Amino acid sequence: MTPLVVESLTVTYPGGHRALDQVDLRIEEGQSYAVVGRSGSGKTTLVRAILGLLPAGTRTTGSIRVGGREVLGASEDVRRELRGLVVGYVPQDPFAACDPLRTVHHHVTEAWSVHRRRPAAGAVTSALAGVGIDDPDTRAAQHPHQWSGGMLQRATLVAATAHTPLLTLADEPTSALDTELADDVLDLVRRTCGALLLISHDLALVARHATSVLVLAHGRGVERGAATELLRAPTAPETIDLVAAAVVGPRRVSVRSAEPVVAEVRAVSRSYRHRGGMTTAVDGADLTIRRGEIVGVLGRSGSGKSTLARLVGGMERPDSGTVVLDGHDLWATAALGRRRPLRPGYVMPVFQDPVASLDRRWALWRTLTEPLRARAERHSRRARRELAARALERVGLADIDVDRLPGSLSVGQAQRVAVARALVARPALLIADEPTASLDVSSAATITSLLREIADAGAALLVVSHDEPRLAGYADRILTMSSGCLRELEPSPVGCGPSGGEEATAADRR
Repeated sequence: MTPLVVESLTVTYPGGHRALDQVDLRIEEGQSYAVVGRSGSGKTTLVRAILGLLPAGTRTTGSIRVGGREVLGASEDVRRELRGLVVGYVPQDPFAACDPLRTVHHHVTEAWSVHRRRPAAGAVTSALAGVGIDDPDTRAAQHPHQWSGGMLQRATLVAATAHTPLLTLADEPTSALDTELADDVLDLVRRTCGALLLISHDLALVARHATSVLVLAHGRGVERGAATELLRAPTAPETIDLVAAAVVGPRRVSVRSAEPVVAEVRAVSRSYRHRGGMTTAVDGADLTIRRGEIVGVLGRSGSGKSTLARLVGGMERPDSGTVVLDGHDLWATAALGRRRPLRPGYVMPVFQDPVASLDRRWALWRTLTEPLRARAERHSRRARRELAARALERVGLADIDVDRLPGSLSVGQAQRVAVARALVARPALLIADEPTASLDVSSAATITSLLREIADAGAALLVVSHDEPRLAGYADRILTMSSGCLRELEPSPVGCGPSGGEEATAADRR
């Protein structure tokens, strides 16, 4: 039985945008097939078309057969029967896939309950442990916001493969995972499904796990073939560009000790209370960031990187320690119930979940220019639209209409919009949490070059990432986060003492 056959698939969204144009794809049993391409090339639209999750009013032509059954134009009852049991799905945005009011255990258990089934006793926690979630009984009782993006990705993978489906559709399933864990998780997925359709921007990952590759550009298939051969000797211009962009330069070495300090944290710690006890996310970290410097923080999913970023930016109050921004102790007045104010735009964040960080009701021009209004700058509607267009062009989105809503963007495009919004504010400190995790290699190269340009112009940057090779290509310094403890990439300690919480596991950190 052939898991998937797509023939002459064309998808046109209600606004007239043709996302896919005459796409053909065939995946045989046991095959791992990757689809790669730039953000907005149609990769996620392909997955949604297979699942029948396209917006109302979308026009589709062609044929999609799953296990021999035609699904294009099929009733919702037929599609619902296929989802989960025959076709597993790992969405690109793990936060959006979860109900924020329910626990992670409920999220995974839904893979059974939507089909009026019950998991075997202990099946959920056992499966979570199998993808590297430590203390799964305690963790499963927590809510999605208490998990990192990488941990949620793993929980969603467990839900998608719960019934050993004929076909699993995985849309950027490892974008927030380090290389070793990504390999382990994909190996597990391959063992729990009949065939895999992998959407990924990570060409190295594709080379290791896919047997065949289809390259999409502007909704059309421009090249296909065996993964190892195609990525080693591409022929289509689009593929050549993607492969070239995946090559990362050598690590930067820069000393900026004479530059003024923009942000500094001293012995900051942060713990969270949850059912079952306390979790220490950051343990006695020290960090100084100077003007014109990019400091990178590496670490596994759940190691405490995102919590550290929020502490440095003043978005969260530490349990102990000092946060100094713009030369002042940020929480000196905390005993009086308030934080010392900063000038608007002094700190600008780029969050790990770019889709949720954009107001879905606002056109892009309004989102992009809102930081200017926060600084009391007054511009006409026409001027704001022009400023927004220039901001989009700066991040490689010149072809995106400023009147579009965030819901019409891919996750990668939303990520670039979030970066553009942060840059509009001209911040003294830019904090970027996984700024390239959802981007194809070409877009990632554009963004990292832009971040380097912003730093060279005088801004200070703190970049959280799991991608060491890419981060090493543009950061001035790199530190590692493990079990809440911050250290230099080299052996010398930066934040914790020799024992500073090393007994705890990385998955116990946010």
